[in-house]
Amino acid sequence: MRLDKVLRHASGDRRPPGRRQRLWAGLFGAARCHPIPPVFWLLPPLLAGLPHAAHLPIWLTGVCALLWLWRLLLALTGRPLPGLWVRIVLALAAVAVVLAQFGLFIGRTGGVPLLVLLLFVKLMEADTWRHQRFALMLSYFVALSVFLHDQSLPMSLYLFAVAWLTTAALAQLQPLADADIRPHLLTAGRLLLAGTPLALALFLFFPRLPAPLWLLPSGEQAGRTGLTDTMQPGDISRLILSDAIAFRARFDGAPPEPANLYWRGPVLARFDGRTWRAMAQQGEMRVQASGLGAALRYVLTLEPHERPWIFTLGLPATLPPDTRLIAGMQLVSRRPLTQRRRIELTSHPRYRLGASDQELAEALDLPPGYNPAARALAQDWRRAEGDPRRLLERGLALFRRDFTYTLTPPPLGLNSVDDFLFSTRRGFCEHYASAFVFLMRAAGVPARVVTGYLGGEVNPVDGHLVVRQSDAHAWAEVWLPDAGWVQIDPTASVAPARVERGLAAALPSAEVPPVLAGLHRPWLRELRQAWEALNNGWNQWVLGYNLERQLRLLSGLSPHLVAYAWQLSIAILLAGLAVMAWLAWAGGRARVRDPAARIYARFTARLARLGLERMASEGPLVFAERVTQTRPDLAPAVGEISALYARARYAEDPTALDALAQAVRRFHPRRSIASGTSDARPVGR
Repeated sequence: MRLDKVLRHASGDRRPPGRRQRLWAGLFGAARCHPIPPVFWLLPPLLAGLPHAAHLPIWLTGVCALLWLWRLLLALTGRPLPGLWVRIVLALAAVAVVLAQFGLFIGRTGGVPLLVLLLFVKLMEADTWRHQRFALMLSYFVALSVFLHDQSLPMSLYLFAVAWLTTAALAQLQPLADADIRPHLLTAGRLLLAGTPLALALFLFFPRLPAPLWLLPSGEQAGRTGLTDTMQPGDISRLILSDAIAFRARFDGAPPEPANLYWRGPVLARFDGRTWRAMAQQGEMRVQASGLGAALRYVLTLEPHERPWIFTLGLPATLPPDTRLIAGMQLVSRRPLTQRRRIELTSHPRYRLGASDQELAEALDLPPGYNPAARALAQDWRRAEGDPRRLLERGLALFRRDFTYTLTPPPLGLNSVDDFLFSTRRGFCEHYASAFVFLMRAAGVPARVVTGYLGGEVNPVDGHLVVRQSDAHAWAEVWLPDAGWVQIDPTASVAPARVERGLAAALPSAEVPPVLAGLHRPWLRELRQAWEALNNGWNQWVLGYNLERQLRLLSGLSPHLVAYAWQLSIAILLAGLAVMAWLAWAGGRARVRDPAARIYARFTARLARLGLERMASEGPLVFAERVTQTRPDLAPAVGEISALYARARYAEDPTALDALAQAVRRFHPRRSIASGTSDARPVGR
């Protein structure tokens, strides 16, 4: 399709345009070659509602898509919109189905679905510029509500583009606006750039709230990937398939070696023969613990995982605010982590941890009747060796013979430990930790399973250590009377490369997960590191810009700014609004300096309300001819006003200007009730 055909038709060539020409003009308003209005304004509502599809029920997404396609078809074909009662039924049905599905109209649960659905219902009654502009204003709020689900950098850039297109569509729907969307895109870009300094100043200096605005009660559980407080064969090997970031760490100085990065999480001590579960005691830790050697200082940035666990390197030296240390030396938050959280920590990787009688009894308990072969083997060890350390060595030595570290172990039966030790001999870290702890308990040595993460990758772009779900790991902890709880990793006996160099180095090449398979290529690794560093900067300095950081910034600029933060932000807001108002006023004066043009603009605006808008390429007499052909009852008044405008504007007749002002003042067209269309008549002299 050639655009010059459309332009030729707009300039006077009355050959009927083809279907593709009509579609081009309707979508983008490149030329007024066809009486259908441009439908570019339908694009921003679609783009604003698109991200919500990931969080809405499928049926609701389908309804919104059908409504949008229906409205687009009506616009392209020029058919009338549904009647009043159809639109009322649609609106009431939208409210009813949201109430039936979600039970409320507030927050993310019910408020956002209702807002999205009402936007697409509103499109079905947008038959005038006023209704279309209202739908576009509603699109801003629908786009803004996406932040209740996702505040990432890519989504923020996407929503900025939606705001840009929405603003351009609003500019296109103004009276006397050019039909071509391209100049309006430039105008919208200039408007957004002009507001950027004010937005940046308010972001930096407006007093921050203790919690984000989007932290609303929703009753939703995100179901994010991550460790749980239970473990059975296959759980961690499935988690390995995800490369989602669990948390980041920034150390004071160089980070420890990967073999020393055991990030401690849930401690599992109860075993029913198949599944390991958390310790029965979940209250405050009451046993004695002391750090050994130098402490590490680091900052954790934890991704939300809907659970309270905070992963640490050993024993915390001090407890961060709003946290507690529970039994098993596990650091937890007092509330689940539903938002990204930044925590400053000091901890001792080497420590001495005591145990209560209840913990030792729980660490020796085994379910009766399970795994008889493993029990018999451990009891033989016990009869031959009385020293617990010698029993540990026997257990680790067992895994060095004919065992394979694999991501795809065979399924296990009812006696899972027996099947693994004496039949399959193929397993992942949870298999080795579970079997080792079972053997130690059967040999009379208290033992339990610890889950968490092992290692991490330093991003050279920003210096953060990135720990992913693919770094999930399970190891053992045994009780020695002269040393307390001692960390033992059975996986190191069968696959030492897992501890020293990471997961990809320990697995056979055919079993390396797809998320890790291509990262040996330098360019791919560098690309991912750069992108993750950019996202981390966004998380740290934009989403993580909290009250504490703001006060630190203000005190760094001047100690007096902290006390006058509210006054400073209000002054910046008022100054910015004053500048924007002056620019709008000055620009408006520049556009309508000519008094005749200003009066004539009021005349065309009244016709535009009835759907008789003036095309950008039409002169006053051509426009008057088209209006009188469409509406013969307006011919006398329209002809008189157009002739007076031509004399006042182009012939510079001073008497015509007064007559033009009086004629426009008397011109009050109204919509005909009988036809329901733009049937209007002027009120005569």
